Amino acid sequence: MNDTHLIELAAFVLRQRDGNADVLESVMHIPTAAILQGQAALLPQQREQLRYLFTDYEWMLAQKLAVFESTTPVVGGLAQRYQNAKTVIAKAWLQTPSLTTNYVKEPLGAGRVSVHLQLRQDYGVHGLVDILDFVVPTTIAKQLQTKQLDLLTWADEHLDDPEVK
Repeated sequence: MNDTHLIELAAFVLRQRDGNADVLESVMHIPTAAILQGQAALLPQQREQLRYLFTDYEWMLAQKLAVFESTTPVVGGLAQRYQNAKTVIAKAWLQTPSLTTNYVKEPLGAGRVSVHLQLRQDYGVHGLVDILDFVVPTTIAKQLQTKQLDLLTWADEHLDDPEVK
């Protein structure tokens, strides 16, 4: 995976989750501007840190799409291609009986919370589980809590919503 593509996807994931991607430089000490300009490369430990921003399944998907983006770029860019692919896969998973959903709140500090809808595809063999994680906007998360709406029903109806990332 090309470092530029990896930084682009990591920044996209962090902006969805935290509202910004400042942690790349401030905590992980990654020179994002230099990498995006092709003047630097990720160190192995930096690449390993970035890998943990994704679930195992999302990491595999990111690698596939980065290779595809290198050969066949699209107008919307890699981040949009990644999000669209996750949505298509999630829609297919919603049709399988082994899918479960999780609603996870992740504290961000300063009283803020990031809310995630996780779709989990369990294969029942050796603990193999694939996870797709979608950040749910706070307004939608409150609707889910107050309406006691079944997550599978909500996900099937709203996964294409541009607010759900």
